[in-house]
Formats: sequence, C-alpha cells, structure tokens
Amino acid sequence: MKGAWLKAILLLPFNVTVIIPALLLWYTGYQWSMPAGAQLVLGIIFFCGGFGLFIKTTLLFHNVGKGTLSPWAPPERLVIQGPYKRVRNPMILGILFILLSEALLFSSCCIFIYALIFFVINCVYFKTVEEKRLLERFGQDYRAYRDSVPMWLPDFRGKRQGK
Repeated sequence: MKGAWLKAILLLPFNVTVIIPALLLWYTGYQWSMPAGAQLVLGIIFFCGGFGLFIKTTLLFHNVGKGTLSPWAPPERLVIQGPYKRVRNPMILGILFILLSEALLFSSCCIFIYALIFFVINCVYFKTVEEKRLLERFGQDYRAYRDSVPMWLPDFRGKRQGK
C-alpha cells in the first residue's frame, strides 16, 4: 500500500503542482521578482491552506478509506469525514489553492490560466466519470452523500453528512 500511495502522489499532485508549473515558468522565460506584500501574504495563506487540505484528505483516504487518491488504487470505503462533511472534492480544492498560491507568488498569468484549466477539467471529469464510478462502488451511500454535500463550495451552515 505504501508504494501505491507514494506512486499516486508523485504521478498526480506532484506533477500538477510542481512539474507542470515549473515547466510553464521555464517555457515562458520567467524572471523571478518579489511579489507585492498583499500578494505574498495571500499566496502564503493559499499555499498553507491548500497543502493542509491536501495532507488531511490524503490521510483520510489512506486511514479511513483504505486506499489512495489515484483511480488505480481508490479507497475501499466511502470517506465522508473531516472536510468531506462540507464539500465533496476537498482534495482537488487543496490542489487548486496550491496552484493559485503559485500564480500569486510567481506573479504568473500562465499558472493562473493553468489552474483554471485544471479546475474545469476536474469539473468535467467528476461529473462524467468519477461520480458514476462512486455510484457503482458505494451505491445508495454515495447517492445520499452526493445529494446532501455540495461539490465545490463548502457548506458551513447546514447539517453535516456523516455526523
């Protein structure tokens, strides 16, 4: 399981948040300069929040779901704890926040556009592929979860799923 977990992290979020942004900066001839104060603070906040959310959700997939974040070794159990009580895709939101932090910290329109493309691709993927797989694997439990927890915007006021 450790090998699958590490492979999933290296192939998916590491490529998305490190390799591709680095290549974008390299191909566009990026020259680093210190971002403005507010931009720097917001970039650090986005990075810390996104990284924390990614770590928390990855650990939940491993410890509670008994699987990884990858499609080839998905969780065996439906995870509806922690951030998953408030939003169905907190791991992707964590990655999106990391990408947005990079766009801010590097003052990069290319990384910002890439973050938007990443988000749109995930919206399409989750609606057309992932939700169908989750319904097949978890049936009525996933249907009830899907119907009570928003996909992208966390619900901090309503009843909590999995309480």
